[in-house]
Amino acid sequence: MVTESEFQEFIITIGYRYNEKTKTAFNSFEGFHALIRFSEQENRYALTMSAGANNSADAAEAVKRIKEFYEEHKNYIIKAEFKKRSINIYVKMTVDSQTDKEELKEAARFIIELCKSEKIVPVCKVCGRHRETGVYIIGKEMCAVCSRCINRKRRQYIHRRNVFEKKKQNMPAGIVGALFGGALGAAVYILIYQLLPTYGAAAAAIVVLSYMGFVVTGSRATKKSAVICTALSVVIFVLAEYAAVVANMAIIIERNGGGIAVSEAITVINNSIFVDGSYLVPILVDLGVGVGVMIVVGVAYFLKRKYTRPLKISDNLL
Repeated sequence: MVTESEFQEFIITIGYRYNEKTKTAFNSFEGFHALIRFSEQENRYALTMSAGANNSADAAEAVKRIKEFYEEHKNYIIKAEFKKRSINIYVKMTVDSQTDKEELKEAARFIIELCKSEKIVPVCKVCGRHRETGVYIIGKEMCAVCSRCINRKRRQYIHRRNVFEKKKQNMPAGIVGALFGGALGAAVYILIYQLLPTYGAAAAAIVVLSYMGFVVTGSRATKKSAVICTALSVVIFVLAEYAAVVANMAIIIERNGGGIAVSEAITVINNSIFVDGSYLVPILVDLGVGVGVMIVVGVAYFLKRKYTRPLKISDNLL
Protein backbone atom coordinates (compact mmCIF):
# COMPACT_ATOMS: atom_id res chain seq x y z
CA MET A 1 0.00 0.00 0.00
CA VAL A 2 1.27 3.47 -0.87
CA THR A 3 1.80 5.73 2.14
CA GLU A 4 1.18 9.47 2.18
CA SER A 5 4.92 10.25 2.07
CA GLU A 6 5.40 7.95 -0.94
CA PHE A 7 2.42 9.61 -2.61
CA GLN A 8 4.00 13.05 -2.07
CA GLU A 9 7.26 11.90 -3.65
CA PHE A 10 5.42 10.41 -6.62
CA ILE A 11 3.28 13.50 -7.19
CA ILE A 12 6.39 15.60 -7.80
CA THR A 13 7.43 13.30 -10.65
CA ILE A 14 4.27 14.12 -12.63
CA GLY A 15 4.49 17.87 -12.02
CA TYR A 16 1.81 18.20 -9.32
CA ARG A 17 2.05 20.18 -6.08
CA TYR A 18 0.96 18.67 -2.77
CA ASN A 19 -1.02 20.34 0.02
CA GLU A 20 -0.64 18.62 3.40
CA LYS A 21 -3.71 20.25 4.98
CA THR A 22 -6.12 18.77 2.44
CA LYS A 23 -3.88 15.81 1.48
CA THR A 24 -4.52 16.75 -2.13
CA ALA A 25 -2.20 17.23 -5.11
CA PHE A 26 -3.07 19.80 -7.77
CA ASN A 27 -1.88 21.02 -11.14
CA SER A 28 -3.04 23.79 -13.48
CA PHE A 29 -2.88 24.08 -17.26
CA GLU A 30 -4.92 25.77 -19.99
CA GLY A 31 -7.10 27.33 -17.27
CA PHE A 32 -8.02 23.89 -15.87
CA HIS A 33 -7.20 22.75 -12.34
CA ALA A 34 -6.85 18.99 -11.78
CA LEU A 35 -6.84 17.53 -8.27
CA ILE A 36 -5.52 14.14 -7.15
CA ARG A 37 -6.36 12.57 -3.81
CA PHE A 38 -5.07 9.29 -2.43
CA SER A 39 -7.34 7.46 -0.01
CA GLU A 40 -5.61 4.91 2.21
CA GLN A 41 -9.01 3.69 3.45
CA GLU A 42 -10.38 3.08 -0.06
CA ASN A 43 -6.92 2.17 -1.39
CA ARG A 44 -7.20 4.18 -4.60
CA TYR A 45 -6.31 7.43 -6.35
CA ALA A 46 -9.05 9.87 -7.37
CA LEU A 47 -8.32 12.38 -10.12
CA THR A 48 -11.00 15.07 -10.45
CA MET A 49 -11.43 18.24 -12.46
CA SER A 50 -14.30 20.73 -12.87
CA ALA A 51 -15.17 21.09 -16.54
CA GLY A 52 -18.09 21.79 -18.82
CA ALA A 53 -18.82 21.51 -22.54
CA ASN A 54 -19.65 24.27 -25.05
CA ASN A 55 -22.61 22.30 -26.42
CA SER A 56 -24.29 18.88 -26.30
CA ALA A 57 -22.20 17.56 -29.21
CA ASP A 58 -18.94 18.44 -27.44
CA ALA A 59 -20.27 16.92 -24.22
CA ALA A 60 -21.12 13.69 -26.05
CA GLU A 61 -17.65 13.63 -27.61
CA ALA A 62 -15.99 14.15 -24.22
CA VAL A 63 -18.05 11.35 -22.68
CA LYS A 64 -17.11 9.08 -25.61
CA ARG A 65 -13.40 9.76 -25.19
CA ILE A 66 -13.57 9.13 -21.45
CA LYS A 67 -15.39 5.82 -22.03
CA GLU A 68 -12.76 4.79 -24.57
CA PHE A 69 -10.00 5.62 -22.09
CA TYR A 70 -11.75 3.53 -19.45
CA GLU A 71 -12.10 0.55 -21.81
CA GLU A 72 -8.38 0.67 -22.60
CA HIS A 73 -7.40 0.78 -18.92
CA LYS A 74 -10.28 -0.95 -17.12
CA ASN A 75 -7.95 -3.49 -15.50
CA TYR A 76 -6.66 -0.64 -13.34
CA ILE A 77 -9.34 2.05 -13.62
CA ILE A 78 -12.33 1.62 -11.30
CA LYS A 79 -14.40 4.29 -12.98
CA ALA A 80 -13.92 7.14 -15.43
CA GLU A 81 -16.85 9.48 -15.96
CA PHE A 82 -17.91 12.97 -17.01
CA LYS A 83 -20.81 13.78 -14.74
CA LYS A 84 -22.31 16.93 -13.23
CA ARG A 85 -19.64 19.20 -14.74
CA SER A 86 -16.89 17.10 -13.20
CA ILE A 87 -14.42 14.62 -14.69
CA ASN A 88 -13.63 11.80 -12.27
CA ILE A 89 -11.07 9.04 -12.80
CA TYR A 90 -10.46 6.48 -10.06
CA VAL A 91 -7.33 4.33 -10.20
CA LYS A 92 -7.48 1.20 -8.06
CA MET A 93 -4.47 -0.06 -6.15
CA THR A 94 -2.98 -3.56 -6.53
CA VAL A 95 0.10 -5.31 -5.19
CA ASP A 96 2.24 -3.74 -7.92
CA SER A 97 2.15 -0.08 -6.88
CA GLN A 98 4.48 0.93 -9.71
CA THR A 99 1.86 -0.22 -12.21
CA ASP A 100 -0.74 1.86 -10.41
CA LYS A 101 1.51 4.89 -10.62
CA GLU A 102 1.92 4.39 -14.35
CA GLU A 103 -1.86 4.19 -14.69
CA LEU A 104 -2.21 7.46 -12.78
CA LYS A 105 0.37 9.05 -15.10
CA GLU A 106 -1.69 7.83 -18.05
CA ALA A 107 -4.82 9.36 -16.51
CA ALA A 108 -3.01 12.66 -15.96
CA ARG A 109 -1.80 12.68 -19.59
CA PHE A 110 -5.28 11.81 -20.83
CA ILE A 111 -6.75 14.73 -18.88
CA ILE A 112 -4.31 17.13 -20.56
CA GLU A 113 -5.12 15.71 -24.00
CA LEU A 114 -8.83 16.08 -23.32
CA CYS A 115 -8.34 19.69 -22.26
CA LYS A 116 -6.37 20.45 -25.42
CA SER A 117 -9.11 18.93 -27.59
CA GLU A 118 -11.23 22.06 -26.97
CA LYS A 119 -14.26 19.85 -26.31
CA ILE A 120 -14.42 20.96 -22.68
CA VAL A 121 -13.90 24.25 -20.84
CA PRO A 122 -12.93 24.94 -17.22
CA VAL A 123 -15.83 25.81 -14.92
CA CYS A 124 -16.25 26.93 -11.31
CA LYS A 125 -17.05 24.05 -8.95
CA VAL A 126 -19.56 26.20 -7.03
CA CYS A 127 -21.60 27.99 -9.72
CA GLY A 128 -20.67 25.70 -12.64
CA ARG A 129 -20.04 28.64 -15.01
CA HIS A 130 -17.20 29.02 -17.48
CA ARG A 131 -15.09 31.61 -15.67
CA GLU A 132 -11.47 32.06 -14.70
CA THR A 133 -10.91 30.01 -11.56
CA GLY A 134 -8.29 29.64 -8.87
CA VAL A 135 -7.49 26.88 -6.39
CA TYR A 136 -8.69 27.55 -2.85
CA ILE A 137 -9.01 25.64 0.41
CA ILE A 138 -12.48 26.03 1.89
CA GLY A 139 -12.44 24.47 5.34
CA LYS A 140 -10.41 21.34 4.63
CA GLU A 141 -11.48 20.82 1.03
CA MET A 142 -9.55 22.01 -1.99
CA CYS A 143 -11.53 23.10 -5.06
CA ALA A 144 -11.40 25.29 -8.17
CA VAL A 145 -13.64 28.34 -7.65
CA CYS A 146 -14.16 31.59 -9.56
CA SER A 147 -13.48 34.99 -7.95
CA ARG A 148 -17.19 35.87 -7.68
CA CYS A 149 -18.04 32.73 -5.74
CA ILE A 150 -14.99 32.93 -3.49
CA ASN A 151 -15.74 36.59 -2.66
CA ARG A 152 -19.32 35.69 -1.83
CA LYS A 153 -18.15 32.84 0.39
CA ARG A 154 -15.69 35.17 2.11
CA ARG A 155 -18.48 37.65 2.88
CA GLN A 156 -20.56 34.80 4.28
CA TYR A 157 -17.59 33.63 6.33
CA ILE A 158 -16.98 37.09 7.81
CA HIS A 159 -20.66 37.48 8.69
CA ARG A 160 -20.94 34.04 10.29
CA ARG A 161 -17.65 34.51 12.15
CA ASN A 162 -18.85 37.82 13.58
CA VAL A 163 -22.15 36.27 14.65
CA PHE A 164 -20.36 33.29 16.17
CA GLU A 165 -17.82 35.39 18.07
CA LYS A 166 -20.50 37.69 19.50
CA LYS A 167 -22.12 34.76 21.24
CA LYS A 168 -20.84 34.37 24.78
CA GLN A 169 -21.19 31.06 26.53
CA ASN A 170 -23.09 30.95 29.81
CA MET A 171 -21.76 27.74 31.36
CA PRO A 172 -23.95 27.62 34.53
CA ALA A 173 -27.13 28.24 32.53
CA GLY A 174 -25.97 25.73 29.95
CA ILE A 175 -25.46 23.02 32.58
CA VAL A 176 -28.96 23.67 33.96
CA GLY A 177 -30.34 23.39 30.44
CA ALA A 178 -28.36 20.19 29.86
CA LEU A 179 -29.76 18.67 33.07
CA PHE A 180 -33.30 19.65 32.11
CA GLY A 181 -32.88 18.28 28.60
CA GLY A 182 -31.29 15.10 29.93
CA ALA A 183 -34.22 14.64 32.35
CA LEU A 184 -36.67 14.95 29.45
CA GLY A 185 -34.58 12.43 27.53
CA ALA A 186 -34.68 10.09 30.53
CA ALA A 187 -38.48 10.28 30.58
CA VAL A 188 -38.52 9.42 26.88
CA TYR A 189 -36.10 6.54 27.49
CA ILE A 190 -38.21 5.08 30.31
CA LEU A 191 -41.33 5.25 28.14
CA ILE A 192 -39.63 3.65 25.12
CA TYR A 193 -38.17 0.93 27.36
CA GLN A 194 -41.69 -0.22 28.26
CA LEU A 195 -42.73 -0.40 24.60
CA LEU A 196 -39.71 -1.54 22.58
CA PRO A 197 -36.63 -3.72 23.27
CA THR A 198 -34.08 -1.09 22.17
CA TYR A 199 -31.22 -2.54 24.29
CA GLY A 200 -30.11 0.92 25.38
CA ALA A 201 -30.14 2.54 21.91
CA ALA A 202 -32.89 4.94 23.04
CA ALA A 203 -30.22 6.62 25.17
CA ALA A 204 -29.69 8.80 22.08
CA ALA A 205 -32.74 10.78 23.25
CA ILE A 206 -30.97 11.65 26.50
CA VAL A 207 -27.74 12.92 24.99
CA VAL A 208 -29.44 14.79 22.12
CA LEU A 209 -31.88 16.62 24.42
CA SER A 210 -29.03 17.34 26.81
CA TYR A 211 -27.04 19.00 23.98
CA MET A 212 -30.12 20.93 22.87
CA GLY A 213 -30.79 22.10 26.40
CA PHE A 214 -27.24 23.36 26.78
CA VAL A 215 -27.30 25.27 23.50
CA VAL A 216 -30.67 26.88 24.24
CA THR A 217 -29.70 28.14 27.70
CA GLY A 218 -25.92 28.41 27.33
CA SER A 219 -26.03 30.24 23.95
CA ARG A 220 -22.84 28.75 22.54
CA ALA A 221 -21.61 25.17 22.29
CA THR A 222 -17.93 24.25 22.59
CA LYS A 223 -15.90 21.06 22.91
CA LYS A 224 -15.87 21.55 26.68
CA SER A 225 -19.64 21.78 26.79
CA ALA A 226 -19.91 18.61 24.70
CA VAL A 227 -17.77 16.72 27.21
CA ILE A 228 -19.92 18.05 30.08
CA CYS A 229 -23.15 17.12 28.30
CA THR A 230 -21.88 13.63 27.56
CA ALA A 231 -20.77 13.08 31.17
CA LEU A 232 -24.12 14.32 32.52
CA SER A 233 -25.95 12.17 29.99
CA VAL A 234 -24.10 9.03 31.08
CA VAL A 235 -25.06 9.63 34.74
CA ILE A 236 -28.66 10.37 33.80
CA PHE A 237 -28.72 7.31 31.56
CA VAL A 238 -27.61 4.99 34.39
CA LEU A 239 -30.39 6.38 36.61
CA ALA A 240 -32.90 6.17 33.76
CA GLU A 241 -31.96 2.54 33.08
CA TYR A 242 -32.56 1.64 36.72
CA ALA A 243 -35.86 3.55 36.79
CA ALA A 244 -36.96 1.90 33.52
CA VAL A 245 -36.24 -1.60 34.86
CA VAL A 246 -38.08 -0.84 38.09
CA ALA A 247 -41.06 0.56 36.17
CA ASN A 248 -41.11 -2.54 33.99
CA MET A 249 -41.08 -4.82 37.01
CA ALA A 250 -43.83 -2.78 38.69
CA ILE A 251 -46.00 -3.23 35.59
CA ILE A 252 -45.38 -7.00 35.66
CA ILE A 253 -46.32 -7.20 39.35
CA GLU A 254 -49.49 -5.19 38.72
CA ARG A 255 -50.52 -7.43 35.81
CA ASN A 256 -50.11 -10.47 38.06
CA GLY A 257 -52.57 -8.99 40.53
CA GLY A 258 -50.07 -7.53 42.94
CA GLY A 259 -51.33 -3.97 42.60
CA ILE A 260 -49.10 -0.94 42.19
CA ALA A 261 -46.05 -1.79 44.31
CA VAL A 262 -43.03 0.32 43.40
CA SER A 263 -41.22 -0.55 46.63
CA GLU A 264 -41.71 -4.27 45.93
CA ALA A 265 -40.42 -3.77 42.39
CA ILE A 266 -37.32 -2.02 43.73
CA THR A 267 -36.66 -4.91 46.12
CA VAL A 268 -37.03 -7.49 43.34
CA ILE A 269 -34.73 -5.54 40.99
CA ASN A 270 -32.07 -4.99 43.68
CA ASN A 271 -32.06 -8.72 44.44
CA SER A 272 -31.92 -9.56 40.73
CA ILE A 273 -28.93 -7.26 40.23
CA PHE A 274 -26.87 -7.55 43.39
CA VAL A 275 -27.86 -10.96 44.83
CA ASP A 276 -28.61 -13.59 42.15
CA GLY A 277 -27.34 -11.46 39.23
CA SER A 278 -30.13 -12.53 36.85
CA TYR A 279 -30.70 -8.91 35.69
CA LEU A 280 -27.07 -7.86 35.78
CA VAL A 281 -26.05 -8.98 32.27
CA PRO A 282 -29.11 -7.49 30.46
CA ILE A 283 -28.61 -4.19 32.25
CA LEU A 284 -24.89 -4.14 31.42
CA VAL A 285 -25.77 -4.82 27.77
CA ASP A 286 -28.22 -1.90 27.80
CA LEU A 287 -25.61 0.37 29.41
CA GLY A 288 -22.91 -0.70 26.94
CA VAL A 289 -25.12 -0.09 23.91
CA GLY A 290 -26.35 3.20 25.35
CA VAL A 291 -22.87 4.56 26.02
CA GLY A 292 -21.81 3.46 22.52
CA VAL A 293 -24.75 5.35 21.05
CA MET A 294 -23.79 8.42 23.07
CA ILE A 295 -20.27 8.29 21.67
CA VAL A 296 -21.63 8.08 18.11
CA VAL A 297 -23.96 11.01 18.78
CA GLY A 298 -21.07 12.96 20.29
CA VAL A 299 -18.92 12.39 17.19
CA ALA A 300 -21.86 13.43 14.99
CA TYR A 301 -22.24 16.55 17.13
CA PHE A 302 -18.59 17.51 16.59
CA LEU A 303 -18.91 16.94 12.84
CA LYS A 304 -22.05 19.05 12.69
CA ARG A 305 -20.40 21.74 14.77
CA LYS A 306 -17.43 21.77 12.39
CA TYR A 307 -19.67 22.39 9.40
CA THR A 308 -21.98 24.90 11.06
CA ARG A 309 -19.08 27.05 12.20
CA PRO A 310 -17.70 29.41 9.55
CA LEU A 311 -15.21 27.64 7.28
CA LYS A 312 -11.88 29.35 6.75
CA ILE A 313 -10.99 30.20 3.16
CA SER A 314 -7.40 30.30 1.94
CA ASP A 315 -5.84 32.62 -0.59
CA ASN A 316 -5.46 31.45 -4.17
CA LEU A 317 -2.82 28.69 -4.12
CA LEU A 318 -1.69 29.36 -7.68
